[in-house]
Amino acid sequence: MAGCGEQRLSETELVTATRWLSVEPGRAMIALPPGSPPIIGVTQRGYENAIAQTISLATRGRTPGENTIQVAFFTAADLPESTGVEGNLLKLPGIDDFAVAQDMEERLSGVAMAPSAVFVQNKYGPFGYAFGRGTGGEACLYAWQRIADGDSVFRPRSGAVSVRMRICDPTATEASLLRLAYEYSLNASLRRSGWSPAGDAPAPASGLGQAGAPIYPLPQASTEDVPKPRRVTRPRPVREPRIEADRFQGTQPVPDRPMAGYPTVPPPPTTP
Repeated sequence: MAGCGEQRLSETELVTATRWLSVEPGRAMIALPPGSPPIIGVTQRGYENAIAQTISLATRGRTPGENTIQVAFFTAADLPESTGVEGNLLKLPGIDDFAVAQDMEERLSGVAMAPSAVFVQNKYGPFGYAFGRGTGGEACLYAWQRIADGDSVFRPRSGAVSVRMRICDPTATEASLLRLAYEYSLNASLRRSGWSPAGDAPAPASGLGQAGAPIYPLPQASTEDVPKPRRVTRPRPVREPRIEADRFQGTQPVPDRPMAGYPTVPPPPTTP
């Protein structure tokens, strides 16, 4: 009879239809600078050669799509050359013009994006970006970067990091959106021997801590370069000429004969 009774269901018996799992926002592999759009969700998937995350950011505006950052940490294993996922291996996204345009069209469909021809780089190296105007004229930015230390015959592969950033904001400017690509930071690493896509930190300046190499907090301006305060002179009010009516009317002349209708006043008596 015990075998015919109802058995309790275990969580291990649940089989999901996707390999993507939700993780806490604090476990995002990318950290954004202060003032950036908040992270509202992170989904993660593991591969045999990589760990990928889709970081969802707060989205506002009318441009179709979601503000996201797609990041993937690749190991030093060989990467498949075919497009997409081969088995449980993830292909390193391309950074050529065709691959970037195809990915940008998928995430910003219908938005005319203009790739920048200016060379830019952040603390991890050079990156590319495109800027355009979405629905209602809101600013849209798409940035891409591949972080990989140089490999050679005498040095094994040290892994790679792929970053794709798609952000639209009706109140932002190109400079404010580009700041996210300049100031983001990698917030995780892989526990693999030799895994260091960004390479070692650069050595400090040779003159740091040495005598005869002063370091100023700000460029010192000479007294000649400092503009002198200018004295503001206010224009004096213009006085309007006063019109004196009595002066222009003048004094009436004394009549030499009596005026009609008025009594005649005799002159004062004369003294002999």
